[in-house]
Amino acid sequence: MNDAELALVPIFLPLVGAAMALVAKSLSEGRASRILETSGAVVGLALPWAALAGLLPAVMAGGVSFTVSGWAPAIGIAERFDGLAWLVDALGFAGAGAAYLYSRGNGPKGPVFTAIFLVQTSALAATASTADLFNLFVCLEVLGLSSYVLVASSQKPGAFLAAFSYLTVSSAAMVFFLIGLFGLYRLTGSLSYEGIEAGLSALADGGGATASLSSACIVAAIAIRVAVMPVYGWLPDAHAMAPHAVSAVLSGVLIKTPLFALGRLLGFLPTGHQAMALVGTAGVVTALVAVIVALSQKDAKRLLAYHSISQVGYIVAAWGLGTAEGLNAAYMHALFHALFKGLLFLSVGTVTDAAGNRNVYTLRNATAALRLSGDRRLTVAAAYAVGALSICAIPPFNGFASKNAIAYLFKGGWEYWALFAAGVCTIASFMKLSMIYLPPRRPVAGPDEATAETQIAVAAYRISLSMKTAMLALALLCIATGLFYGKLNGFAATLLGTAPKVGAGTLYGSSELAKTGISLVLGAALFLFAVSKPGKAAAALVRSRPRSYAGLVLAFVSGLAALGARLVLFP
Repeated sequence: MNDAELALVPIFLPLVGAAMALVAKSLSEGRASRILETSGAVVGLALPWAALAGLLPAVMAGGVSFTVSGWAPAIGIAERFDGLAWLVDALGFAGAGAAYLYSRGNGPKGPVFTAIFLVQTSALAATASTADLFNLFVCLEVLGLSSYVLVASSQKPGAFLAAFSYLTVSSAAMVFFLIGLFGLYRLTGSLSYEGIEAGLSALADGGGATASLSSACIVAAIAIRVAVMPVYGWLPDAHAMAPHAVSAVLSGVLIKTPLFALGRLLGFLPTGHQAMALVGTAGVVTALVAVIVALSQKDAKRLLAYHSISQVGYIVAAWGLGTAEGLNAAYMHALFHALFKGLLFLSVGTVTDAAGNRNVYTLRNATAALRLSGDRRLTVAAAYAVGALSICAIPPFNGFASKNAIAYLFKGGWEYWALFAAGVCTIASFMKLSMIYLPPRRPVAGPDEATAETQIAVAAYRISLSMKTAMLALALLCIATGLFYGKLNGFAATLLGTAPKVGAGTLYGSSELAKTGISLVLGAALFLFAVSKPGKAAAALVRSRPRSYAGLVLAFVSGLAALGARLVLFP
């Protein structure tokens, strides 16, 4: 098997696993069906790591470009498996594997869920390596379709509506993607990135306004999938209503993969750098605005969903620099965010299920609910603590390194202070969320007992070994990747063809540690305000702001118009 064939294995193995799961569905329920379904999951989520290991020498040598099945470039599907594709695949399979392990204990379960989950994972891998514009459209559509079904699979009140809203918004946006695709194809007669670049270079004006507007349509359509300001409105409902394992994948992996795929495309377009810079600026604003909204939330999972938007803002900000150093910093935070945000969705989701309450203002004594659900050693609480410390950028956890590496790229600019403010709000927000572990407001019979309401809620709820294992694995990775950030960052930089700009010594310097201390003090002060009567009143105003489908459409149209005008008037 040559490198080109091996590069397709991470795409096809999850599809093979999905087929095995569907065959298991056709069998009568029993041991044979369960074994076949589990085998399919192993084939789709574990075996691709062997392919990635086999591809590493080729990737270190510069990667491999090819057309699927050896077709001529004019009609074949162009693929490019390089360091970026390898890293995004590693991100996807790590996040998906942990989430699937958790789902074996908490659900959703069954061959149909496994099949759809593996189809989504295959689409993630395909998106990472495609170098063909129409194939990118197909991959994004498969990602979307599988996600809509997985969000609705929770069967919670509002889940179907959240999935439908996600579907309508994404589908409408992809119409503009097709318009942009048509515009570039009409100009160049090619769908491969290299063919588009060559075709535009041959034109006297580089395609002019048509190329700029086509690029704007594609960027705006993908921006909705990434959930950057101002087109993020679909995400909170979808992530809050989805099953916990699905939320972990949607937040940790799904919303970032299209961003890196877009970066690959924009590198071939004349106005690509300008588009990246504008989206990057939106990313900085997203990081700050979304975390302010997160601080106002009372639903625990909705709070985490807004934090996903904020953390993606960090990633988009670094990505928008359009440099190898920015891409490296963006990827490292994307990887670390997949670990700690996946951990947070799983641990917080477990706690709220155990307690039967998602309101951070009323849920207390969460440790009692965990013990009643079978977690005597409070593994879930410890996992939550690791995730919270990571997202708050407390050393030596991984979020400290990746968030400070991004901030360092903007030192001296307004972006640096905006990201600093976002970090302060993050600390305050997780202090607020952590109140669920405080003792109850009124005494109970004993330290291990919960209220009658909680006891009823957890009567049938048990925290299984697979759930604990998934959370422990993510927690250990959050710690290990923080401790060995220097080596991991160097490895990623090598695959991306650059050198680390910020070393571990710089990140752990006295100035950065002092900044962390100041952030903690300011975050604590903001937390005290947030839980005061004036703070709660302000939060209620933020939560009650108008949100509608029409508003999201207006935001998309406004963003598209602004981006198009910028690329046309200032190419």
